[in-house]
Amino acid sequence: MRVLGIIATVALLVSAAFADVDLSQALAQIPTCTQECGVNVLVPAQCQLTDLSNCLCTNSTLQLEFALCVLESCDLADQFVSSTVLQNEICKGVPIPSRSAEIIRDVIIISAFTYVIIGLRFYSRALVTSEMWWDDWAIALAGVSARVHRGLGSTAVDYAKQLLMIPMTIIPIINATRGFGKHFWDVPPQNLVLLRKLYYISQILYVIVQSVAKFSILLLYLRIFPSKRFRLVVKIAIGWMICHSLAFGMVVSFQCIPVESVWDLTVHGRCTNYQAFVYAAAGFSIFEDFIIMMLPVWELKDLSLNLRKKIALIFLFALGSFACVTSMIRLKYIVAYGTSVDVTYGNVDVILWSVLEDYVAIICASLMCFRPLFIRFLPSMLPTTNLSESKNAGSQGWAQARGGSKLGAGAKGYELHSDEDEAKVRVQKTWFTPTSSAEELPEQSYSIESHGRSEELWQDRRGLEGMGIHIASC
Repeated sequence: MRVLGIIATVALLVSAAFADVDLSQALAQIPTCTQECGVNVLVPAQCQLTDLSNCLCTNSTLQLEFALCVLESCDLADQFVSSTVLQNEICKGVPIPSRSAEIIRDVIIISAFTYVIIGLRFYSRALVTSEMWWDDWAIALAGVSARVHRGLGSTAVDYAKQLLMIPMTIIPIINATRGFGKHFWDVPPQNLVLLRKLYYISQILYVIVQSVAKFSILLLYLRIFPSKRFRLVVKIAIGWMICHSLAFGMVVSFQCIPVESVWDLTVHGRCTNYQAFVYAAAGFSIFEDFIIMMLPVWELKDLSLNLRKKIALIFLFALGSFACVTSMIRLKYIVAYGTSVDVTYGNVDVILWSVLEDYVAIICASLMCFRPLFIRFLPSMLPTTNLSESKNAGSQGWAQARGGSKLGAGAKGYELHSDEDEAKVRVQKTWFTPTSSAEELPEQSYSIESHGRSEELWQDRRGLEGMGIHIASC
């Protein structure tokens, strides 16, 4: 009797919508599980039999209740049949809300801009040296899995392997073409498993790319700042990032056991409280961005530079953690939509800001190394320090004219010319090379002349850093 009542009720509900279709054929298409959902959801909503398309198809709350009932009550095959009948018959002609085109457009724009910035970073690096440092390789890892070929004094990157950022770009686009950006009841049921699987992969990539971008900034600090205490702090921060990346990567990878239960709802598994984990991860990310942003400020404020140059350098390093802003905006959307069951539509902003956060981190880490580009093409923006080699054979003393070389007679070394106040620094030691890192510069004595005055100064390696040598050769 109950089955007959269900069939009779559903027949009345869909009779108007199928006015031009044989009723028996229409009923034959509707699975029993869907009929039960019609009784449980549509009847209490008092939908008019002659206006189902307006009552059901334009009411997102009612569609959500009906779709959740079908999702819980029906298997994948019955879900597909129910979705086909709903979309092609009952709701035919009703506009479907979609943000899929927005996802495709935004991801293409930000990824294209990011690849250009990465290319300019390596071009800026090539202006200074043919060697690549660990921070360069970290950015390369964020953008490329590469192997090194050395030849003719240069380092070439083999792009034969997949870019890490390529799947981060492609996955949202594929998802958008498969229905991501629409309400999940408007997504073909056969696409839901693929969407969940790709979403799971993108979560892992998010953790990897975000961590590597931060590693790049910390390794850059390690290369250009010589202070032992500061370098110890940076090494501790790197150790923290290693532990954090491994721990969070493991939680994301094994958020459910067995793992396939993440994308296949027919597999029963045990899952962590992933929402709480997402909140914790966002909070840690914001904290790390802030620490990375503040680290160089304490070193730069002690340099013997004028206020304008200090501000320029602090701003240059602060760019590295502008991703902190995007992390905060992303957290806002996580809080707003994190518990939504309509993940294919409600999580669009979360996905877009997650992609933007990772790409902005890579962009900012690269912008920190743009100083050689500014010096070459926009020299008025930043004070410069030029390095020239001098091998004097004659008797040229330190007191000669300011335009000439100040190295002693027969001295071999490098003379540094700064546009700032026309100061000159002479380095009469052959151990200094254009590609020397801060680690390799021992404590030595330098001579400085400024505005006709000459004095001998004992300085540690920070003296060269104060003149912007390694910052310029980032």
